[in-house]
Amino acid sequence: MGDLAAVAVRALTDDGHAGASHRLTGPEALTQAEQVRIIGEVIDRPVVWTETPEETARQETLAQGWPPAVVDGVLRAQAELVTTPGPLTSTVGSVTGAPARTFRAWARDHERNFLTSGPN
Repeated sequence: MGDLAAVAVRALTDDGHAGASHRLTGPEALTQAEQVRIIGEVIDRPVVWTETPEETARQETLAQGWPPAVVDGVLRAQAELVTTPGPLTSTVGSVTGAPARTFRAWARDHERNFLTSGPN
């Protein structure tokens, strides 16, 4: 079972989670570029990180009906994650009693998906 599912089961079945907001992360802080590198290592193929120009991403997201303020906030947050990893939490371990899985472990579990999917 994945970390999200394990936390969800506990949150839905154990006491003390009503109204709680659980921020879940893995055990390591990785940039998106590092995540892409790890996926490439796991599938033993070159994987390239290609940045979509901000204005292109903004226009595409607006065209999908997202409100401008939300689009701008999401793009700002995503841009930061390219070079600066998000904060870490210990929530998975606290809630489930088991440590969060590493990104590499997650990538290995999904290796087949990476090998069968192609560019959009």
